[in-house]
Amino acid sequence: MTAQTKEQQDARHKSDDLRRWREEQYARRARSQAWLMDRESGGSGRLQSRQLRDLPRPARCGWPLTATSIRLRDGKAYIAGTEHCANPWACPICTPIIRTRRARDLRMAIERWKETAEHGLWFLTLTIAHRKSDPLDVTLPIVSNAWSCMRGSQAWRRYAQSNSIEHYVRAIEITWSPQHGWHPHLHVLLFTRGTREPDRKSIINMWTTTLQTIDSNRKAPSKRHGVLLESADSSVALADYLSKTPDKRRDIASEVARGDRKQARRNDGINPLQLLDDGVIQQLGPDQAKRLWTEYVDATYRKRTITWSRNLRRDMGIGGEEPTDEQIIQRSVHGIPVIDLTTEAYRMLRTTPAIHSYVLQRVEDGEVPIAIQIIDECTASSRN
Repeated sequence: MTAQTKEQQDARHKSDDLRRWREEQYARRARSQAWLMDRESGGSGRLQSRQLRDLPRPARCGWPLTATSIRLRDGKAYIAGTEHCANPWACPICTPIIRTRRARDLRMAIERWKETAEHGLWFLTLTIAHRKSDPLDVTLPIVSNAWSCMRGSQAWRRYAQSNSIEHYVRAIEITWSPQHGWHPHLHVLLFTRGTREPDRKSIINMWTTTLQTIDSNRKAPSKRHGVLLESADSSVALADYLSKTPDKRRDIASEVARGDRKQARRNDGINPLQLLDDGVIQQLGPDQAKRLWTEYVDATYRKRTITWSRNLRRDMGIGGEEPTDEQIIQRSVHGIPVIDLTTEAYRMLRTTPAIHSYVLQRVEDGEVPIAIQIIDECTASSRN
């Protein structure tokens, strides 16, 4: 096999992988929107105009706003002229775009921090005790508020100073399992001057005290699993955990920022987006999967997925203000027009994920006439 042939095969495999991934995401989005619209309509499937306005934004993602078209940006094809929800939690299309950008910025910060040999990176996981019956809209605010309270305390300021903690990045991850229910927890990446391990026992005490202040009736977090602290450079356990990500990235930036692509540490746990997949729906039953998904959409509404400590971006030379989720999405939707779509053609693509992903693949591979032919044939067959 020549080098050129191998390069062509690699490019084809990469293109096919992207097509399959897109098909999965489009199918997930269609199911999510069907469930959210069904809930709003009370199961009738018919919505009044006021009900359309009240739908969660992920339920409207992909709806046409103006004339739609297929465009190319940096070699990637996408549909222009549609609504984008910019939801970093519950949109199979927008969530990966937003979190990939967050991970890219974080990766840059990590690389620049590690340019100095005396700098350390520590991966902190904070959890709370919870019951299977606990609603997500109860436990999620406890987790996020507890970190804010602990970080803003005098005890944390003294701790950060004595342990040379200069910066942090905090991300929330959520999983669900039949045995334990919802499991929201925090991943915090600590940037330290010096390579000495921060004192884990002090974090346990601060975390426990803060949680008891917020919810005195809740059981204290596990002393063994409630606070985990690992080196972000050399931990074998962390490397094993990272290897479970679907994209096989073994770097700490993806671990912190790409919670949408990870499995739970426990084999019985699932990522919320998997609630939209056929296999999980068959396992749980459609009613339970739908109930859990809508609960997740509601509980994460307007919640931030990731926050940086003040001045970290500036100190790492990552210019400008941190972009909002909406800004990240808007920057990804400007490209060169390739194919104008009729209303009928876009409706066909939107309702058939396999054809949608295949047409975009053909455009990216430079086979625009084939993409146009596929669209024409499919719209003609739908009319007949």
